[in-house]
Amino acid sequence: MSAIVLGMGLLFLLVGCGKKNRHAEGEKLAKIHCASCHMFQNPETLPRKVWGEMVLPNMGLKMGMSHGPIYTYTDTDSAKILNPTLTQEEWDKIVHYYLNRSENSIPKYSTQDQMVDHIFEPHIFMLDSLPLITMTWYNEELNNLILGNGSNSTLITLNMDGEILKTKTLESPAVKMIQKDSLDYLLTIGHLNPSDEAKGKLQIGDSAIEGLIRPVDFLIHDINSDGYDDVFVCNYGNNVGDFSWFENFGNSSYNKKIIHPLSGAIRVEITNMDADEEDEIVVLFAQEHELMMIWDYDKNSFNGKKVVQFQPAFGSVDFQLRDMNGDGLKDIIIGNGDNSDLSTVLKNFHGVRVLINKGDKEFSEEYFMPVHGVSKIMAEDFDMDGDTDILTISNFGDFTDPKFKSVHLLINEGGLKFKPKYINGLPDFRWQTLDVADYDQDGDLDVFIGSFNFKAGPVESNISDKGNISWVKLENKTK
Repeated sequence: MSAIVLGMGLLFLLVGCGKKNRHAEGEKLAKIHCASCHMFQNPETLPRKVWGEMVLPNMGLKMGMSHGPIYTYTDTDSAKILNPTLTQEEWDKIVHYYLNRSENSIPKYSTQDQMVDHIFEPHIFMLDSLPLITMTWYNEELNNLILGNGSNSTLITLNMDGEILKTKTLESPAVKMIQKDSLDYLLTIGHLNPSDEAKGKLQIGDSAIEGLIRPVDFLIHDINSDGYDDVFVCNYGNNVGDFSWFENFGNSSYNKKIIHPLSGAIRVEITNMDADEEDEIVVLFAQEHELMMIWDYDKNSFNGKKVVQFQPAFGSVDFQLRDMNGDGLKDIIIGNGDNSDLSTVLKNFHGVRVLINKGDKEFSEEYFMPVHGVSKIMAEDFDMDGDTDILTISNFGDFTDPKFKSVHLLINEGGLKFKPKYINGLPDFRWQTLDVADYDQDGDLDVFIGSFNFKAGPVESNISDKGNISWVKLENKTK
């Protein structure tokens, strides 16, 4: 009997060791093959079902693998053009690693009770034809609000009472508009849904830059000091995209030069990020890349450095550059919350982060507040007390949680401590676009928010039956 027990114990030990070794091999292979395209992602960041049904099949197809231990692709045409980057045995080990080391669910963060804040008075506007706001821009010169309507690709101009003054039909939804030197710059995306078609366009007065790949942001700056405003474009794309410089040669002539050939470029700014006297270009890449790059420009060339990177499910959406600790260096406030692709579950690592600039383009995360589905952030002194507060809006929120707030005002209390408050009278809704301006010219900053009530993302984010709020004006009552 003792011999049998000993033999069974040895068998279980060998089986356990075999599984452990197999998982160790799968982890090692994942860090080699998966992390060649993006940051290595630990299995516990997503539920087992999401790994098995969505992420691994999609990742496998990109790596040239036609199937795995639990699935087979039904698209035979895709299988014919696969170019495997590893053996089937290696891929099976990666799949086993993620399926066996992940859990059935990921823990939710505990939503805290928040105090109400009376800084803003909300004015809510409902327009039947505007459920999908793709752009919210306040025109200071005309004292008008301009909205991009994604449902029918129109550009709508309204006064501060919400009356429609003008409507213009576009080729595709508008995502950004600015004015500079009497020129209107209007960016249209081409396709709202994932696409690699070059249907986007930047209209510049009477001329245009066409053939953009699902563009979402742009920057106007004469980088080479030749007297012509150059254009930098975030071609978000889907599988294909880039961050590009369109050098302006005058007479509406632009020459495209790709600075970084990655899809997912979502936001660009230019400012001084270090101790020199020159400005740098800062770009956020989303998709699976989830990184921030800073480029120096010198003699017609760009020298870039990766300064921040997250794992692929972080859903980076927006950033602001402000000096949050008074050391003279711009820090990064970043929002994570996109949740509409492969892993549409609520994630406890979504939220707002403050990354402190340590010099020499090195950053350290010093503050994090979990918020489901952050879509935009704005860092300004909203309460007029001399420091920078943070306003966040969410699209993919947990609307099943009565404590969840889709708009947070993080009041700066000093020392990188913030008190989250909610805005009295503002309903929890799916918000996507944001702009800030002193529309009533009383000395404080007001806010404009656009809704995007579209059934996508986690089931907890669905509020498609809750009306047709289009946009909100938050009147700042500080002054």
